[in-house]
Amino acid sequence: MATKITGISRDLIIHPGETLGDVLTERGITQAELAARTGVTPAYVCNVISGKKDISAKFAFALEYALGVPKSFWINLQANYDAELLEANASETITDEERSARESLKDIVKYLRHRGKMPIREAVDASILSLRKALQISNIANLKGMVPEGALRMSTKSKVDPYVMGAWIRLCQIAGENRNVTTKFDDGKVDELVTKVKAVMCNAGESVQKSLTELFANYGIDFSVVRNFRGAPVQGYISKKDDGTYQMVLTIRGSYADIFWFSLFHELGHIVNGDVNRSIKFIDYDENADIEIGANSFASTRLLDPVAYRNFVDHGDFELEAIRAFATNQNVRPYIVIGRLQREKLLDYNRYSSEKVRYKWVH
Repeated sequence: MATKITGISRDLIIHPGETLGDVLTERGITQAELAARTGVTPAYVCNVISGKKDISAKFAFALEYALGVPKSFWINLQANYDAELLEANASETITDEERSARESLKDIVKYLRHRGKMPIREAVDASILSLRKALQISNIANLKGMVPEGALRMSTKSKVDPYVMGAWIRLCQIAGENRNVTTKFDDGKVDELVTKVKAVMCNAGESVQKSLTELFANYGIDFSVVRNFRGAPVQGYISKKDDGTYQMVLTIRGSYADIFWFSLFHELGHIVNGDVNRSIKFIDYDENADIEIGANSFASTRLLDPVAYRNFVDHGDFELEAIRAFATNQNVRPYIVIGRLQREKLLDYNRYSSEKVRYKWVH
């Protein structure tokens, strides 16, 4: 059996004129008499009662005097009818482009259904209407317009789907709307923040996401982790809010903890470097671009002191105990040092694999 597009049947939608007709019948008032009392033509009253014309605010005002029924009753009755009619006609507004976009959003739909944000079983058109509500957008084809121009670093390794990318951005934005950070970001407290972030990293027994969210909130940053999807190959997203606070979103794409923490410091670098203003949102891809160099530099130097790291590399002792000792000295986990050495091809990628922590999405 096919799923209905909405829960409202056209047969059950009552035009307010029908209610007006019932009131006249109950009171024994003719249409001509009501027309005389309200100063309109009998034809106008007939058209309203038959559902050919709506009850205007002016006519509702006249009905209040003529029938003693508050104008708000008639105005609300008309508004409810209009809303129900729009819902019943919603399927007629679905475009071919939306149906094409829906094909790209299968993983997004599955995720939203798992979280109870969309019904489990729906016809395709019904799911499009549910997606509109879940992502708070009037037409899901408009998702491709959510991608901020000029702020994207396109990956040459992963394909970007503009609909998936736009849906991911909406998930980020909706997550930010549900929280309120009141403290403004202060450049003068960056060193203090970096120290505390490293402390969260080193405390393996705590909930990393919860601790980071609480910590960053005290420094003017609304932090969250949002699931990544195929078609949106991103590590992070940053935006500046109107109140001077920032939103920072990370994914666990790649899953390795060293990538996650480097991405976190990288995004913080964008904020500290003043790369983000109210009109620009940054979405980071795998590849570097001009403005990424500064953010990468911030991440590298704040995770590992550059002079100390160079001395460590020059010494040439990359045994596990030496790496652990250096990591302790830098207040980071050993996988940060191992990941850095591997990226710089000073260490084989298969060496110390047991030390490389991986994060997994569990929601």
